[in-house]
Amino acid sequence: MGLAGELCVIEIVEFLFISKIPKNDVLMVLRAFLEWEILRILLREDEVIRAMRMAVVEPLDYSSSGVDIDLEGDAVSSLIRSIAPSSRPSGSLGAPLSLPGGFGGVVEFGQSCLALATDGVGSKLQIASEVGHLSGVGIDCVAMNVNDLICVGAEPIAFVDYIAVPKADPSVHSELGKSLSRACQIARVTLAGGETATLPGIVKELDLSGTALGWFPRGCDITGRTLEEGDLLIGLPSSGIHSNGYSLVRAVLERSGLGLGDSCPFDPNHSSRAIEVFSDAGEEPSLAEVLLNPTRIYVDPVVDLVLGSREGGGVCEAESIKAIAHITGGGLSNLIRLHDSLGWHIGDPLEPQPEFDWLREVGSISNLEMHRTFNMGMGMVIAVSAESAQPVCEWLNERLPGSRLVGEVNSNARVVTHSDPEVVFSHY
Repeated sequence: MGLAGELCVIEIVEFLFISKIPKNDVLMVLRAFLEWEILRILLREDEVIRAMRMAVVEPLDYSSSGVDIDLEGDAVSSLIRSIAPSSRPSGSLGAPLSLPGGFGGVVEFGQSCLALATDGVGSKLQIASEVGHLSGVGIDCVAMNVNDLICVGAEPIAFVDYIAVPKADPSVHSELGKSLSRACQIARVTLAGGETATLPGIVKELDLSGTALGWFPRGCDITGRTLEEGDLLIGLPSSGIHSNGYSLVRAVLERSGLGLGDSCPFDPNHSSRAIEVFSDAGEEPSLAEVLLNPTRIYVDPVVDLVLGSREGGGVCEAESIKAIAHITGGGLSNLIRLHDSLGWHIGDPLEPQPEFDWLREVGSISNLEMHRTFNMGMGMVIAVSAESAQPVCEWLNERLPGSRLVGEVNSNARVVTHSDPEVVFSHY
């Protein structure tokens, strides 16, 4: 109880006896006081224990969960430096075109340009495989590729997949085929083929990746080259975590002690998305269903916006669409890829889905790390001229509710700032 509590008891006893209260009543009052004091002490002790636990739990980050973003960046740079120049000379079909941003590789094709992007689903597949639900991973795979193509101003037109397994399973391949077909319909591309490989000893579990092909008229690329200070940023809402950061997600899941089939420890509802429910456990989505919600494919409405601006009669002129960024691995630092002498400020960010708050709290993850690893509710950013921002924003919001102005382009070269002062990026 401590000295203060003991003095309080003595004072109460003295008061009760001076007041000549009956002995039985004195004992009853003392008992009530002692019970309350013990309860208060226990509650305080519990709070102290919780605080101590929080203090000693090491914060999780992407690196501690097995993915070092900086090291990956160094590895990619090393890979690029080791690649020899193309054997196809400038002006010939297939000759490379160097464009800022790096969201897709571009080659010449007569009066057109072809854009290619390659990506995979990553460790999100481990969660999907664990719960035996693969119907969303084909959408993830196609989305990660076509969304990158959009960022160079290309219209996606075709897709090929690559499936690697330790052992062939017709039921797995069938579910993947259905998922990929559905994804290609959403993305409005042809599923042109693919490759399957059974690699025991090399591949320990299912892996899924693919390559998307797109095109745009020569000279109609969107790369950020024409960006100016004062251009405005429109944020397009994500459908959830999408397909990045799942090594960290799995580390948080392990720390939480929850199972994938458990009910969400948070309210998963969010105005920007619907959860694709695949179990019969109940009306409320399971934790697995929230974590596996498919990546949003932005072909509709972004490609329609771009094509309309080129063809005339669109909501804005083609020159008004300055840059497009897919917010994937690296989070908001992806914006740095778009210009060497301009910066970005996200002053009014979109509201993240509830799972991000849960990940941050359980994993004791810093706000900076959250915005470096995840999309935090914003899967794509479009930079437009200030005079076109309002009509473009309204047009997008009609087709993808929740799209709105989130920030602006400034002169703070190669720096991304945020309404949260902790979130600052100076390199990708």
